[in-house]
Amino acid sequence: MSKLYKNNSNKKHFSLTPIASALCLLLSCASGAAMAEQATQKELDAKKEKDIEVIEVTGIVSSLKEAQNIKKFSDNIVDAIVAEDIGKFPDDNVAEALQRVPGISVTRVDGEGQRVTIRGMSGKYNITTFNGRQLATDSNTRDFNYDVIASELVGKIEVHKTQQARLQEGAVGGVVNIYSRKPLELGKSLSVSVKGDYNERAESFNPKTSIVVSDVFNDGNFGALATFVHNKRTTRYDVYGSTNWDDYEYSELHGDDSILDVLPEGSAMGDVFRMPSWPRITRTESDRERIGGTLALQWLVGDNLDINFDALYSSYNVENSAKAMTLVLPNVWSARGTYTDFNVGPDGLLDSAAWNDATLELLETGVPRSSDTYQIGLNANWIIDEVTLNFDAAVSEASNKNDNDGRLVVVRAGIDGAAINFNNGMSIPDMVLSQQIDDTAVYGAHHSRRFGDSTDNSTSRFVVDGTWEPSDGILTALYFGAGYNSQEKDRQYFWPESPSIFALDHIDDVNPSFDAPMVEIGGQTMWQLPSNVINPGTSENFGDGANVPSYWPSINMDNLFGYFEQLDPAAHQKLLPQLNGSRGNTYGVKEETLHAYVEAKFEDELFGLPYMLDVGVRYVQTDIESYGYSRDPANLEFNSDGTLANDNWKDRSFVTFGGDYSEVLPSMNFKINLTDELVLRLAASKAISRPFLTQLTPNTSLSPELDEGGDGKVTRSMFENDPGLSPYSADQFDTAIEWYYSDTGNLAFATFYKEFVGQIKNDTTTEMVAGQEFEVTRPYNDTANPAIMRGYELAWYQTFDEFLPASLEGFGVSANYTYNNSESGETNSEGEKIPFFGLSDHQVNVVAFYEIDGFSANIAYNYRSEYTARKVWHWTYETFGSVGTETAIAPSWENLSVGISYDFSENLQFTADAYNLLDPEEHLTVDALKTELLAAGASTGQYTTGTASYGRSFSVGMRYKF
Repeated sequence: MSKLYKNNSNKKHFSLTPIASALCLLLSCASGAAMAEQATQKELDAKKEKDIEVIEVTGIVSSLKEAQNIKKFSDNIVDAIVAEDIGKFPDDNVAEALQRVPGISVTRVDGEGQRVTIRGMSGKYNITTFNGRQLATDSNTRDFNYDVIASELVGKIEVHKTQQARLQEGAVGGVVNIYSRKPLELGKSLSVSVKGDYNERAESFNPKTSIVVSDVFNDGNFGALATFVHNKRTTRYDVYGSTNWDDYEYSELHGDDSILDVLPEGSAMGDVFRMPSWPRITRTESDRERIGGTLALQWLVGDNLDINFDALYSSYNVENSAKAMTLVLPNVWSARGTYTDFNVGPDGLLDSAAWNDATLELLETGVPRSSDTYQIGLNANWIIDEVTLNFDAAVSEASNKNDNDGRLVVVRAGIDGAAINFNNGMSIPDMVLSQQIDDTAVYGAHHSRRFGDSTDNSTSRFVVDGTWEPSDGILTALYFGAGYNSQEKDRQYFWPESPSIFALDHIDDVNPSFDAPMVEIGGQTMWQLPSNVINPGTSENFGDGANVPSYWPSINMDNLFGYFEQLDPAAHQKLLPQLNGSRGNTYGVKEETLHAYVEAKFEDELFGLPYMLDVGVRYVQTDIESYGYSRDPANLEFNSDGTLANDNWKDRSFVTFGGDYSEVLPSMNFKINLTDELVLRLAASKAISRPFLTQLTPNTSLSPELDEGGDGKVTRSMFENDPGLSPYSADQFDTAIEWYYSDTGNLAFATFYKEFVGQIKNDTTTEMVAGQEFEVTRPYNDTANPAIMRGYELAWYQTFDEFLPASLEGFGVSANYTYNNSESGETNSEGEKIPFFGLSDHQVNVVAFYEIDGFSANIAYNYRSEYTARKVWHWTYETFGSVGTETAIAPSWENLSVGISYDFSENLQFTADAYNLLDPEEHLTVDALKTELLAAGASTGQYTTGTASYGRSFSVGMRYKF
C-alpha cells in the first residue's frame, strides 16, 4: 500500500500517487474515515492524468471545481460546498450557504438561517455531523441549530442524499457532514479577518473577527491548527400578528342589539362572522454574540498511521426584547367598547371597524438564549497492507441555559377611540388611534409571568471502521464496521403557578398590603400601575411606512414585578417559575445504539462501460430510557353525580420507561460511466427517522372537569403519551444523470421518490375512565396511510472562459432548480390531502460570478414558492364552543445578496457583502373555510395571521493571510 500523504508547507501545489490522492480526499477534512469516500487503486489507475486535479484552495472557481469533483467521484449521490479560501465560506451563516445546494431550503429564526430542509424533509428527518460525528445541539428537538457554528470554522460541507451502510442511520431526508480543516492540509499559515456588519433596520454597526493559524513540525509529520471567531450582531425586525380569526355572533360584540345600528339592513344577532381579537404590532430587537474556536492536532506516525485530535467550542448568547402594542377589539369576552362602524366582507371576514372607549395592550417579552456547545474527538487511521482500520471516539455536549430569565408581561390602557382596516391591500392592516399613547397615560395590570427553559444534550461514540481493498478482482473495496452511539437529552421547563394572579379576573385573589389604587379600563377594573413601570419608547418607520402608530411606550419589567411584590408578597410568589411537568414539558430521554454494517463495492465493465456497484446493509439496535412527570388516572375519584370528589388527580409523579427496537437497513448505489463525461446513477435504500423526543416521554395529562359547549356536548379528556413509539421508515429510490463536459462545467438531473410508513399521528376514542366517559387521545404509528415525497433536481455549473473572448473571461454561473410534490398523510378541514409542512413545490438558487486577477464578485438569488407552514386553530360555530383547524400558507419568497472581494496583494484582501437586499416580507395567510352559518354567498376568504420584515445588512472587511 502507498504511504500516507505528508504536506510540504513550502509548496502551493502538490501531485500525488493514486492511492495517496484517494487518502487525501478521505483524510483532508474528515476525522472519521467511514464518513468519507475511499477511492481505490484500480479506480484511480483507470483515470487519465487530466482527471487528477491540482487544486489551489482560493476563490469562487476553485471552490466550485472542488465541489464538482466531490460530486463526480462519490459512490452515492452527494452535493458539496467548499470554502473559497482559509476562513472564507460562501456565506457568513452556514445554513444560508447550504441553501445554494440543490434541494435545500432554510428555516429562519429572527431573520437568520437556523435549520435546513433537504428535499422537503425538515431537520427532524435529517442528521448533521461535524467531522463525521453527531454534534450535540441546544435545541429541545432533534433539529440541529446551524447558527451555533461560525462559517469560518468550516472547510467544506457534504450533503449525502442517498444512503450507504457506512452513513449514520436516522435520516430519511439526508446526512449533512460538516468538516473542519486539518493541520497538514494547510501547512504553515495564518489568516486574520476583521469585518464590520451593519443592519439598516437596527441602525447598528457590529464587529466580527476570525483567526486561523496552523503550523507543522517534526519534518512535516506533526501539525497543529487553531481557529478563533468572535462576532456581535444587533438586529431589529418588525412583526404584525394576531390571534387566530375566531367565529363570533353579532350578539357577542355589545352584549345587546345596539350593534345592529351599525350593521347592514337585514343583519341578525345570530349571524356568524370571523375576526381576530388581538391584532398586534411588535418591534423586536436582538443582541447576539458568538464566540467559537477549534483545535486540531495531526500526527503521522511512520508511513501507515495517522492520529488526529480535534476539539470544537461554540458559545452563542442572544438577548431578545420584543415590545408590542395591541388593539383589543371589543366583545363581551375581552374588553368593552361601542362600535361606530363595522364592515364584514362577503367572505364572512371582518374588513374594517371603528369604536369608542378603546382598550390598548402593551405587551413585552424577553427570552434570552445562552448556548454552549463543545465536541472532543480522537481518531486513528491505520493502514495494514490491503486493510485500513479507523478508530474514532468522541464526546459532545450542548446546553441552553435560561435561568428563569424569560418574562412576558401585559398591561392595559384606555383611549377615546380606535379603528382598524384589513381591506387596505397590504399585509399589515391600518391601525389608527384617536390620540397618541405615551408613558403619561394611566395603565392597569393584566397578565405577567416569569419562566425558564433549560436543555442539556450529550452525545458519545466509539466506532471502528475498516476497509479492505483487494489488489485484483471485481470486488474493489469491502467496508465493515461496528460501533456504539449514545445521546441523552434533558429538558427542564419552569412555569409560574398563576401567571394571571394580578389580572382583572383575579382581583379577589390578591390581598394588598396597602391602599392600592384601582382603575377602570374598557369597562373592567384592574390594579393601577405606578408611573415608574412605564418607560418612553419609539418605533420609527414600522413596517416600512405602514399606517400604524410610530410610537408606543415600553414596560420596565423589574419595576413591575417589584410593585407586585410590594402589593402582595404571597401573590407575587405565584408569579415565580417552578418546575413544570405538564404535557411532557420536563423530560429526559436517553438513546443508546449499537450498529454493525458491511458494504461491498464492485467495479467492472458492463457492455464495455465501466460501472460501480455499492451494496450494503446496516443493523442497528436502539435502547431507550425516558422519564417525565405524569398524572395518574387511578387517582381520579368521582361522586355519584359525576362531580370530582377531590383534587388528588392533580398530583404528578416521577415516572420512567424503558424499551428497545432494532432495524435492518439495506442500501444500494449504482454508477455507470456511459461516456468519459456522462455518469448515470441509481440508488435504493431503506431509512428511518426517530420520533420527536417529546413523543418518547412517559406523560399522561388529565382534564376531568365537565366541559359543556352550546351544542350540549359534555366531555372529559385525557392525553396519554406512548414512549414506545417506533421510528418511521422510508423506502427511497433515486436516479441521477450527470454530464461533466469540462473541468469547470457540469449539468446534472436527479429524481427522488420516498414512501413513508409509520408516521406518528394522534387518535381520539371514547373510553370509560374511573367510571366516567372520557375522550382519550394517544399517539400511534400509522402504517395504513403512507406518505409520499417525489420530485426532481436540475443543477448547472459553468465558467464561460472557453466560450467568451479573452477580454470577457472570468464570468460563470452556478444554478439549480428543485421540484417537490408530496402527500404528508395529513388532511385539511375539507378532508383534502396536504403536503409536508415547510415544503415548497418550486425552489431556485442562482449564483452569477465574475473572478479574474484578484477581483471577484457574485450575485446570489434565492426563490422558493409558497408552502404549507402549519395548522392553526380557531373557535368555530360549526359545533358551538369547539375548535377548528385550518392550514397556514407562507407565500412565495425571494431574496438577493451581493459580494465582492479584491486582492491588494497575495496576502491582503478587501471584502464587501450585502445581504437580504430585497428585504422580503415573511408572512402567513390562511384560507378560511366558511360554513352554512355565514351570510349567503360566503365561500372562502383569506386573512393574514402574521407578517415580519428584517431589513438589509451590509458588511465590509479586510483579510490578511500568509
